[in-house]
Amino acid sequence: MPKYLTLKENLVRGQFYIDLIIAVAVLSILGLTLFRLSALSYEIISFNRARIAARHLAQEKAEYIRNLPYDDVGTQGGIPAGAIPQVENIERNGLNYVVRVAVIYYDDPFDGLVPDDLLPTDYKKVRIDISWGGLAASNINPVTLITDISPKGIETAAGGGTLSILVFDANAQPVPQADIHIVASSVAPPVDLTLQTADNGRVVLPGTPTCVACYEITVSKTNYSTDKTYSQSEVANPNKPHASILAGALTEISFAIDRVSTLNVTSRSDKTAEFTPLPGVSFRLRGEKVIGTDVSDEPVYKYDEEFTTDANGVQNVTNLEWDNYSVLLPTGSAYDVSATNPLTPLSILPNTTTNFNFAVTGVTANNLWAVFKDGVTSTPIASVSGRLSFSGSYEPDGFTGDTTEVDWGQIFWPSLSGQTYTLEATAAGYLDFSGAIIVSGKTKEVILLTPQ
Repeated sequence: MPKYLTLKENLVRGQFYIDLIIAVAVLSILGLTLFRLSALSYEIISFNRARIAARHLAQEKAEYIRNLPYDDVGTQGGIPAGAIPQVENIERNGLNYVVRVAVIYYDDPFDGLVPDDLLPTDYKKVRIDISWGGLAASNINPVTLITDISPKGIETAAGGGTLSILVFDANAQPVPQADIHIVASSVAPPVDLTLQTADNGRVVLPGTPTCVACYEITVSKTNYSTDKTYSQSEVANPNKPHASILAGALTEISFAIDRVSTLNVTSRSDKTAEFTPLPGVSFRLRGEKVIGTDVSDEPVYKYDEEFTTDANGVQNVTNLEWDNYSVLLPTGSAYDVSATNPLTPLSILPNTTTNFNFAVTGVTANNLWAVFKDGVTSTPIASVSGRLSFSGSYEPDGFTGDTTEVDWGQIFWPSLSGQTYTLEATAAGYLDFSGAIIVSGKTKEVILLTPQ
C-alpha cells in the first residue's frame, strides 16, 4: 500500500519549500546587487583611468603648442591659420581619444575693445577638448584645457577685421554651445572652422582675413533648428548674405535657433462624411519666415515642403522650426481645404508636439470658407448658425463645430457663383451679424461677432 504523509509532515515539507524559495530569492537579490556594485566600481575605475590619460594628452598637446613659434599657433582652416589639426584621433591604452583644438585671437580689454581698439589681436587663446568612447565614455564631460599664447611684444599686427557672431533663441536669449561652421574658400589660406558659442551666445574672431561676401556661416545645435547665410546662387537676393570682413572694421551678424518641434497632421473628409480620416491627400506646409527674394522679387520661404498622408490619413512632420505655418494644397489638387483645427496660420512654438487636422472637399471654382471669431478674444465660436443668400435664393444653412471638431468656428459653402452674397449669422451670447461677402474663386472671410 502507498504510504501517505500525515498533515504535520505535509506542513513541515511545505514550510521547507517556502523557506528554500525565500532563501533563493534573497541570494538572487544579494547576487544581483553585488554584480551591479562590481560593475559600477569597474566603470568608475575605468572612467578615472581614461580621464587621467585624457588630462595627460591635453597637457602634452598644450606643451606642444606652447613651443611653436607664435605665428604658427593656429589650426588648419582656422582663424588664425596654422598647422594644428582641428580634430585628431589618438589611441592610448586601448582607447580612442578625440582631440579637438580651437585657436582664436583674443581682444583684451586692457587697451579697449573693438571697434575702438583698432588692433584687437592682442594674443591667442587655445582651447583643447579631449573626449573618448568605450565602456566609461566621456559623453558630455570631456577634459578641457584652456591656455593663452602671447607674442613677444605687447600685441601683434595681424591685420584683418573682426567677425562677431551672436546666437539667440526664440525668446531672444543667448544660446550657449551652439556649433558655428565658418567656410571661406577665397581667402588665403582658406578658412574651414568649427567653433562653439560661449555662455553669452557669442563668438568673436579678431584677425579675420578680409574679403567681400565670402564667409559662409552655418549655426546649429543638436535638437535645434539651423540658421545660415546664403549665396546669390542659392537665393537671388538673400536677406542674410555671406559675411564680408573689412580691414580694421567690426562685422556683426546674428542668428536665431531654438529647439525643433513635431506636427502630427491628419487629413479628413468633409462634414458630410463626418470628418473621417482620408488617406493619400497631398498638401504643402509653408512657414512665414523668408530668407530673401528670387529673380522675380517673389519671396523665398525658409520652409516650404510637400507631403502626402499615409493609409491612415496621417503624416508626422518632425524637426520643425518655430514659425507660423500655412497648409496649402498643391496646384491641380482635386480638393479644397474646408476646415482646420487649429485654425491656420498655425503657430508652432519651440520644443512642442501639436496635433493638426484639416478637412478637404471636392474642388470647386467658387466657394466660401467663413471663420467666426469672438470680437474681443479672437477665439473661434462654436454653434454659430450661418445663412448665405443672393436675391432671395438661399444656400443650405451651415453650423460651426465645437472645440473638439475640425470645423470649430467654421462654415464652408462649396459650389457658389462668383458674385456678392449676403451672410447672416447668429450665435447665443452674440449680436446678430449681417453683411455683404464678395465670393470670387476660393474665398476665405473672418467674421468677428460682438458679445452681447
